[in-house]
Amino acid sequence: MTPRPGALRLPRLTVDGERVPRAHLARLVARTTRELAAAGAGPGRAAALACDHPLTAVVAVLAAEAAGAPLLLDGPAPARRIAPAALVHAGRSGDPVVAGATARPLDVPEETAAVFWTSGSSGDPKAVAVPTAALAHQGGATAARMCVTADDRLLLPLPLRHAYGHSVLGVWRATGAHLYAESGFRLRGLLSRLAAEGITSLDGVPTMYRVLAAEAAKDPGAARLLRALRVRGCGGDVLTPALYDDFLAATGAPLHDGYGLSEAGPNVALSAPEVLRPGTVGRLLDGVRVRLAGPDREIQVDSPSLMLGYLDPATGALDRGAFTPDGWLRTGDTGAVTADGWLTVGGRVKEVLVVHGETVAPTVVEDAVRAADGVVDAAVVGVRRGDRGDRGDSVWAFVESPEADRATVAVRVTEACRRRLPPHARPRSVRVVAALPRTGSGKFDRVRLRAWASDATAAAA
Repeated sequence: MTPRPGALRLPRLTVDGERVPRAHLARLVARTTRELAAAGAGPGRAAALACDHPLTAVVAVLAAEAAGAPLLLDGPAPARRIAPAALVHAGRSGDPVVAGATARPLDVPEETAAVFWTSGSSGDPKAVAVPTAALAHQGGATAARMCVTADDRLLLPLPLRHAYGHSVLGVWRATGAHLYAESGFRLRGLLSRLAAEGITSLDGVPTMYRVLAAEAAKDPGAARLLRALRVRGCGGDVLTPALYDDFLAATGAPLHDGYGLSEAGPNVALSAPEVLRPGTVGRLLDGVRVRLAGPDREIQVDSPSLMLGYLDPATGALDRGAFTPDGWLRTGDTGAVTADGWLTVGGRVKEVLVVHGETVAPTVVEDAVRAADGVVDAAVVGVRRGDRGDRGDSVWAFVESPEADRATVAVRVTEACRRRLPPHARPRSVRVVAALPRTGSGKFDRVRLRAWASDATAAAA
């Protein structure tokens, strides 16, 4: 049944600085719900969010839920996408527009509420099917950890199609806080919003916080605005110790990171203003359990927020291969956990480097590389040559720099690593590029970087 606009209980929403009246938002949701149902979207027949406009994204989430339709969020190349019953995209005014499917929609399990695509940074992207109960638990548990109430003002300059941004939307709905959704990160716009709107919580990715730390280091006003926030959430990728220290030094306030993955809802553990232990990714959320398995001490998770499985784009069948026989999720990450639930993450099982028998975390090398002048960002991967397999990985550093003299930047990187790293951890090759390749969620595309390194290794052989 289509909800009446007045029957919807909608929290406060501002999009790109423009307040969206609750009555207007309710009308958009009711209209979009009717249009989704008319296009054939409903239980087992998905709607797809085909844009990143914040207003359209919010309406699509609410309308798909009202129609009982799974919502497809993000996606890889068109050939791999799941066929929906309807698509939701933004019209010229930013209001949602519903279009019917041009192909026969795929039948998906009816308990599916949302489908997120993993980034594919360490392999082929996968479609993560998440049930309604998982999303509800995630929103409530995250809000409880961060102590968010209806009095909070949440600034979100991240896409709502990705699991991180979507999780903030869940907190908004669970608490009635005021959400300030932005089309993207713009430094001056973000600082203006902090100054004018009384924002209490900001969420962003490490690359955003690097820019903010640099600005705060030279502008006391920016540092003051960032310090005034109650929550400075950092997710979507690894928060390195160097970035944590740089931001703290520039602002006098810490970042609040955590650990999660789309398959787990996404949040598994979170730091918060009163729940903060440097060197960890925070404490496990309520209801979440973690165990460490095998010689690599792989993190395995049991949680009410777990996915149903990976959805086959061709058949709609669920693949449960990521789960153990007793139902725990294999994360592919290494780590440690204390008896009282504080979690430390070492890195991806497949990304930990082994050089001459010594293990090397890519993030440690990346922090050393970033210390060199002229370096904007860095990504480190390992390549193993067949004729040198006994020596382990050859460490490659890919460096993002705007400087034209790339050879000079590479020399600076080599010197910085010589000062900060033991010999076995120093990059054997340094490649300077104008921009590092990234996935749709902003993470380094390590698959492409490994291919670059492998191609260069093969050419030099």
